[in-house]
Amino acid sequence: MMKNNPFLTVFLLFGIQVLLIKYLDYLDLEMGQGLYLAFVCFCIPTISIILNWFTGESRYKKSFRYFTFFMVIASLLAFVALSYL
Repeated sequence: MMKNNPFLTVFLLFGIQVLLIKYLDYLDLEMGQGLYLAFVCFCIPTISIILNWFTGESRYKKSFRYFTFFMVIASLLAFVALSYL
C-alpha cells in the first residue's frame, strides 16, 4: 500500500514544510513578506507537479494528477486571498 504512493509523499512533505516554517521562524531570518508567502503557498504544489511528471505508470497516476491540479488551484486561491490581508 505504501510503496510508490505519491499521496503519502505529499502528506509527509506538508509535515516537513510545517517544521521548516517553524525552524525559519525560530531563526528569525529577515525575508520579504511576499517571498515568505510564495514559499508557503507554492512549495508543496511545485514538488507535487514534479512528482507527477516522474511517477511513471502507477495505479495512482490519474488520481494523483487530479490531486495535483486541486493543490495548484487551492494554492493560487490561498496566495491571492492571503496577499490581500
